[in-house]
Amino acid sequence: MTPPFAIAVLSSVLWGIADFTGGIAAKRAPAMLVTAFSGLGALAVLMVAMPFMPGAPTAADLGWGAAAGVCGAAGASLMYRALALGPMSLASPVFSLIGLCVPVGFGLVAGERPSVVAGLGVGLAILAIPLLSNTGAGPGHFPRAHVRRTLVVSIAAGLVIGWFLVFMARIGAHSGLWPLAVARGTAMGLLAGWFLARRSSLVLPAAARPISLGAGALDSAANVAFLIAVHRAPLVLVSALVSLAPATTVLTARFALRERWSVAQGAGLVVALAAGVCISVG
Repeated sequence: MTPPFAIAVLSSVLWGIADFTGGIAAKRAPAMLVTAFSGLGALAVLMVAMPFMPGAPTAADLGWGAAAGVCGAAGASLMYRALALGPMSLASPVFSLIGLCVPVGFGLVAGERPSVVAGLGVGLAILAIPLLSNTGAGPGHFPRAHVRRTLVVSIAAGLVIGWFLVFMARIGAHSGLWPLAVARGTAMGLLAGWFLARRSSLVLPAAARPISLGAGALDSAANVAFLIAVHRAPLVLVSALVSLAPATTVLTARFALRERWSVAQGAGLVVALAAGVCISVG
């Protein structure tokens, strides 16, 4: 495997572990508060990486970064909430697939025409969602009402994450990491404002602080790794590899939390991963 593709695989793994870590943190504290606090870890990684990826962003680039930050605040909060509700093996593939479908829909409205392969991926995504939501019943499985709740939150997270990707795609390649920093700062500011307006505490419980910082740092490192890979290899191939991030989340949840899979859900995972590859390659 060539270095750019190895870095893309690393980005995928980092994103998957970041999602899992954020979901665990959201079990210990409100998801929105975890999202806001995790931004400190994310900004720390960006500050370290910036000297190695300099850029000259325009006002438009920073504006798109801010717009992405608005979506990032809502998307990450919903994502962590979905993962905290569980099962992670349902939440992660669903919001990842919906997040991929949104840019495809945006491209259609903008006049783009996806290939047959991308269209197949959208169809597979629609098929995968009911399969993934069939977690079974009985001991070791989640009640169906709980699964439906997780599914609704996951779909909402995916829709917002999809718009985050659309806005990020508008940022110029010459911008370096500054738009990412603006996006993260905007998200943190909005979330802090939300808590202050509600007169709620901004203090994260001590038990959730290290893992929240870790989630933000991993997410930010994944973003940086993606940029490095995509500057050295075709976007289509890099995206195909990065789209497999849910596999890491699902497998981590399987072994760390001992989540059980139904036969249908196992098939859904395979279909979901195939859909992500088709959409990215197409």
